[in-house]
Amino acid sequence: MREVTFFWKRANVGHFVSGPLTDVFQSVHFISYARRVPKDIRCIFKGHFQPGMGPEDINRIGFMELLEVLMEPEHEGDGTIMLARINHPASNVSARTNGTSAVPGACYLDGEGITYTIQGPPLSLRLLSGFLRMIAKPDRTSARSVKYTFNEENGALSKKQVKLAKFAYDRGYFDTPKRIRIAELAQELGLARATISEHMARIESAIMDDMFSSFSDVYIPPETLRELLEVVKDDLDETKSKNLDAFHSVMKQVRASLQDEMDLMAEEEIDMDEYMEESMRAHKENISFIDDQIGSKNSGINQL
Repeated sequence: MREVTFFWKRANVGHFVSGPLTDVFQSVHFISYARRVPKDIRCIFKGHFQPGMGPEDINRIGFMELLEVLMEPEHEGDGTIMLARINHPASNVSARTNGTSAVPGACYLDGEGITYTIQGPPLSLRLLSGFLRMIAKPDRTSARSVKYTFNEENGALSKKQVKLAKFAYDRGYFDTPKRIRIAELAQELGLARATISEHMARIESAIMDDMFSSFSDVYIPPETLRELLEVVKDDLDETKSKNLDAFHSVMKQVRASLQDEMDLMAEEEIDMDEYMEESMRAHKENISFIDDQIGSKNSGINQL
């Protein structure tokens, strides 16, 4: 299990979310999920409003819909507890991503900016991290492993892998030079050499990934990005949202990120092989897809 924290400065919040979030709230904290399925994510928040603002102004924010005020502030300085529906492409993708969730108390807007902390399996987090970077590159990203108890198998290695790694370490497998070979380890354990070799490769890979995997520079293959963009489009169509600001903002930010990536490759005059050329073609198709979606949604507005 990993935990990743993304941070956007308050001045850059508009790159990540549409609507006057910072105009409505001085601060807002995520308390818990009340319901969490794609296209219907309901959360409990504690918010402090800007002077002259109140719960009724939440619906001005493109991705938030006020459902109920649960508790009014009793004293000056108290926050308002409220239930709201979130309909943002990033939160919808997170809800579809197996095993990831926002961390209560660690997702908030304050005087410095937005802090968004999520937990989940490394592969799922890398996918979501890459998508977030395409929308709006965070000003800061950090990651750490999460362990709830000493007995749970949620570290980089399972109990069996730890046992095998400890055995190999004690026998000198990780020494330089090695004091024991794979074949000798296999003989001592009574297992096939290929089995031990495979287990050791997985152990070393898991340790390296846990220590050095980056969530600040994640590459999303163009075909995966296309799938994510189609999910964003389908979610918008199925919810029949009339506020298209969030959709347009995300699509334009992703388009700009794709264009920057392609421009960088062109400036560096990279000698592209067949795979890279295919990736460039796919990215251009993604840009065309975005342009088509923005154009069609704008046409829909004009017909209203």
